[in-house]
Amino acid sequence: MIARVNALAIRMVLPFVAQQDIRYYLNGINIRPLDNGGAMIIATDGHRYIVARDPHGFVEREVIVSVSKDAMKHTGSSKHTLDVMSNGAAMISGEVTQPLFIQPGNSLIDAAFPRIERVASVTGYKEGISGAVNPKYLADALLIGKSFGGSIRFFTRDSDSPLTFVLGGVGELECFGGIMKMRESFETLSAWFPLPGEVETLDDI
Repeated sequence: MIARVNALAIRMVLPFVAQQDIRYYLNGINIRPLDNGGAMIIATDGHRYIVARDPHGFVEREVIVSVSKDAMKHTGSSKHTLDVMSNGAAMISGEVTQPLFIQPGNSLIDAAFPRIERVASVTGYKEGISGAVNPKYLADALLIGKSFGGSIRFFTRDSDSPLTFVLGGVGELECFGGIMKMRESFETLSAWFPLPGEVETLDDI
């Protein structure tokens, strides 16, 4: 076995995995060991990213794993794990290590995964939302927070840096992500809207 991580972490990051991208390494989940112990689980489609930390995860070496959507039905418990073998076999195991779902074929993707550290940062961020973001990506982040029954907070640095979100209330797991900003032509409220004072109260409409 080269990796074993909490199945809930896989459930968190799987919606952010790229779908049939020519950058084939983005079609998988990156699992990396952390210097202070545990495992870091990462997914990105190039427009957004999500990172989860499993403090009890085991990773012998960094891997990229393809995880089927069919595995999702078995990732709803923190007692379940994703187990990855050196021969490329991957499975979702139950609390007594019995296989609940076995991934068909070789699940390992032989490639280099992009370093999220190049775009993800916590320096200079303040709580709040600013800048233009894809509403679908924003909705997906909110859906993850809703699915795990926890909380979500957003942080912004400037109009170019990713909109960062942090999930809370997900047990021993830690999770944050980012959504890349869009470049839009509008920067202020619409100029055609009446100026203040032209309508005193709503009764005057």
